Amino acid sequence: MNTRTKHAPQVQQAPRYSMLIEWSDVDQAYIVTLPEWERVGALAHAHGATYAEAAQKGQELIEFLHVAAQHDGDRIPTPAGFDAHAYAPGETAESIAAESERLAREIEQRPAPHV
Repeated sequence: MNTRTKHAPQVQQAPRYSMLIEWSDVDQAYIVTLPEWERVGALAHAHGATYAEAAQKGQELIEFLHVAAQHDGDRIPTPAGFDAHAYAPGETAESIAAESERLAREIEQRPAPHV
């Protein structure tokens, strides 16, 4: 009886990079830009007919750029972390959303101003 355990090969996930998705009237498509990759000189654009397709193609491009840069020994950019510049210590997206909801309820309970 073979008692050795098989382990699945480790697949290294590409780091999480920023994706800017904008509609282009000229192209009649959603255009994806990868800011961190552009800062290191990569031509980092993709597009899709729908937002979801553009996001999928953007993710595929991130994975391709990451693997290609590793293989070729090219510069790999540091991912820009949202929380590094957007949050105060201890804040999260969830805590900000909860505070926004609390403030909205508070505003709704106030009497309407007299005009």
